[in-house]
Amino acid sequence: MPPVSQARMKLLEAMLEAMWERSYAAISVDAICERAGVRKGSFYHFFPSKCALAVAALEHKWQTEASTCLDEMFGSGLPPLERLSRVVDHWYEKARASQLEHGRVLGCPYFSIACETAGVEPELAAMARKILDGFQDRLERTLAEARDRGDLVLDDPAATAACLFSLLEGASTQARIHDDPERVRHLAPAIGGLLGIDFPPVTPATA
Repeated sequence: MPPVSQARMKLLEAMLEAMWERSYAAISVDAICERAGVRKGSFYHFFPSKCALAVAALEHKWQTEASTCLDEMFGSGLPPLERLSRVVDHWYEKARASQLEHGRVLGCPYFSIACETAGVEPELAAMARKILDGFQDRLERTLAEARDRGDLVLDDPAATAACLFSLLEGASTQARIHDDPERVRHLAPAIGGLLGIDFPPVTPATA
């Protein structure tokens, strides 16, 4: 049994991993506790329900990793179109990394959780949407900057960002369904068509 100071964090990490690898509905409190190495009584000391743990786990992910990841992808050190290219590279590398680590492509955890829990666990679905909306907002701001620089001709950066985000999430889901990261890499031509530019291709994996 880990110390109390570590038990809560272990539960958060176990929940995140289990939701990503399997699904929210497929996980029981007992399974989460076993995975975390935490007693069931300690679980209920920290969280009143599985849903409360899942919401806290996503919030923790957003504060400690997801927002930092967005800052790295969308940092202003590069021109906006290069940042967009880096986003697709990152999406592809995440698909490959999950396949290597877990034995299969797992796709976007936030998208999967939002789809599964919409209308069933509203609080959890809302937390997942917050993270997804944060990503789409960064896309919109990057597209608007590219338009203002004269790099793109866009009437509505918000609508274009929504389409681009749909492409990314759709490719990520297809990569999970087919266990094939190349479904993400092949996004580049579609994005180029959407933006009306020659979008740089993603470098294929060598290993």
